[in-house]
Amino acid sequence: MRHEAIHKTHPNVVVVDDGLGAFDKDGNSITIDEDKVSQEIQKLLSAEPMRLLRQERNRRIAETDWWVLPDRTVSQAQKDYRQALRDLPSTAEPQLDEQGNLTNVTWPTKPE
Repeated sequence: MRHEAIHKTHPNVVVVDDGLGAFDKDGNSITIDEDKVSQEIQKLLSAEPMRLLRQERNRRIAETDWWVLPDRTVSQAQKDYRQALRDLPSTAEPQLDEQGNLTNVTWPTKPE
């Protein structure tokens, strides 16, 4: 996560070696602003629950994509399930537990 934060706060950095420092594409040394990096890490950490929610939500939607193929008739329950999944980012308040697992999300029940 530190490397991602460095690249977001210092876009000219192309190589980061924690033992040697950071360098641009020409090999010039770049000074890393640790305060900026720490702030970016905090932003990334606070966004992680929603990122994981969207990732799992997208997986669940993809697993039901076959329901809406042109040669099928999708049921109202299936439509509702897919809509509930799409709505989750605006209705849920995801959190992470101590192990980094997604919590505080009530997933809709997948219809038979």
